[in-house]
Amino acid sequence: MAVTMLQDWCRWMGVNARRGLLILGIPEDCDEAEFQESLEAALWPMGHFTVLGKVFREEDNATAALVELDREVNYALVPREIPGTGGPWNVVFVPRCSGEEFLGRVLHFLEQQGQTVESVASVLGLGLRRVCWLRSVSQAIQPWVETVRYQRLGLFSGRDQPAPGEESFEAWLDHTTDMLHVWQGVSERERRRRLIEGLRGTALQLVHGLLAENPARTAQDCLAALIQVFGDNESQATIRVKCLTAQQRPGERLSTFVLRLEVLLQKAIEKGALARASADHVRLRQVLTRANLIEPLDEALRKLRMVGRSPTFLEMLGLVRESEAWEASLAGSVRAPAEEGAGAPADAQADARANQLPPGGPEPSPQESETGAGGKDGRLGRGGRTPPR
Repeated sequence: MAVTMLQDWCRWMGVNARRGLLILGIPEDCDEAEFQESLEAALWPMGHFTVLGKVFREEDNATAALVELDREVNYALVPREIPGTGGPWNVVFVPRCSGEEFLGRVLHFLEQQGQTVESVASVLGLGLRRVCWLRSVSQAIQPWVETVRYQRLGLFSGRDQPAPGEESFEAWLDHTTDMLHVWQGVSERERRRRLIEGLRGTALQLVHGLLAENPARTAQDCLAALIQVFGDNESQATIRVKCLTAQQRPGERLSTFVLRLEVLLQKAIEKGALARASADHVRLRQVLTRANLIEPLDEALRKLRMVGRSPTFLEMLGLVRESEAWEASLAGSVRAPAEEGAGAPADAQADARANQLPPGGPEPSPQESETGAGGKDGRLGRGGRTPPR
């Protein structure tokens, strides 16, 4: 899940996860300046921040970024979404740690060490009444803690194209799954209410129908039904056909097509529609037959196929991006002289015309030649003058 990814990434980077934000849904073609501008506009209330890294997520067909704040997350200020290119980007952060959860971790640690609360209390000089008091206080503040850490779910309606303010099913499911785990101490009735609060349209009607049929269904049961209806339920045959018919769209960059194709290949592998060993071969064939390639890249890929060496995904993406960079630099070098030529001053052309004029002035038009000083039948000499008599 998204929170787990954030925690693992922060652990690997040596960063406190409670100072980290995971930004999901960033389009792969979003440039760095636009990315930084969107972050600045959304996160400025949080103080200074640093982007530690980015990674492409195949399941989202988008980029994820890890952001470190200069202090722990302020839950009152952190945004749930960041307006950006391609729609809102989801913001993931570590949920609050309640007093009950902290106490539970302490008790679990004591059990692992073969200690009891009473033995530790005696070592620390705390009486049993103090320990019982701590437990009672924790139980008393639990409802307040649950209220403080309560976060509304995003909106999901079941539309193929989410309306403004709504989330895709994958993004909504990630956050909802995390929050249901956080709400373990909440009553089942409240968990269902919070789940329904984030639903609209067809999704809401589905859950209402399930609860009308069996009011005892849990929030987790309702979520499982939503996954069954709105999740990825494509058959092996369908996903295999999608892989073998995928082609570059008009106006689509070649690297974008390769990324989109990789998502389909990974889905086909997960569903058993494609053997992992044949993924490189299928990828190479689709790029050669279903994409528009410049001649050097086409020639290089065909040579690899002839020797039976199909590039991996990262190798293919590297070749494609090198090709796109070379093509862009070539277009820039051709464009520069053309712009210089187009911007040449008009008086240069006028000077060129003037240099071609005879000393006596401009050449007369054919009409002037016929009706000029020499008369209708007269012949003009060089420079428009009549020959001497």
